Amino acid sequence: MTVCGVGEQVLSKVRDDRMADHLSGRLALRQAYADLRADRSWTAKHAAIGHRADGRPYVRAEPDLHCSISHSHRLGVAAVSLAPVGIDIETIRPRDPALLAYVAEETEAAALRELVESPAELLTVIWTLKEAAAKASGRGLGLALRRLRLTPTGADTYDIDGWTAVSYRIRHFFVGLAFQQSAHGRPPIRWYQPGRLPAAAIAEDAVGLETIEAGPLQRRLSN
Repeated sequence: MTVCGVGEQVLSKVRDDRMADHLSGRLALRQAYADLRADRSWTAKHAAIGHRADGRPYVRAEPDLHCSISHSHRLGVAAVSLAPVGIDIETIRPRDPALLAYVAEETEAAALRELVESPAELLTVIWTLKEAAAKASGRGLGLALRRLRLTPTGADTYDIDGWTAVSYRIRHFFVGLAFQQSAHGRPPIRWYQPGRLPAAAIAEDAVGLETIEAGPLQRRLSN
């Protein structure tokens, strides 16, 4: 599995926020695919997306490869895997307190409350973890997140109805990742920040990429 992200400065020349969001997710997917295919025997069109009957995306050039994309406020994240995977990114911001009861049972919230610093963080981390699991399972946006049961399984891992889930903090964002149990442990998020990306280069290979591994939620809170 490879998990990649693209930061907002990559798209600084793209003025439209919705376009920037879309491109950040697609560029993240392209980099995740590039990491998986390190021999570079591919072109940008190899990262084109298809959708299975249940709505889950896959890499069209290689139907056995599963993928997932998410974006928020000019940050994009994507994962490519040999098995079903789901990813979600959301900005941390105050929301209606009633929304927490909509996505989680009180016992679930209580188990995570000491791991975060505010109600906004609590809601966002639960939302992203469950949304990632919903995507991975193929049930997607049609599923009421409250129906998914989130249980901490270790210092930095969770179980959501049989899916392994992990959470990462990226500045004022949370990223949730859900996947099938893997012997490879926690996947790092590799953040790519090309030195330049003018509009004409969006469809070209990015070079000079700086890689930054994002720490998980538990690692951040233990510092």
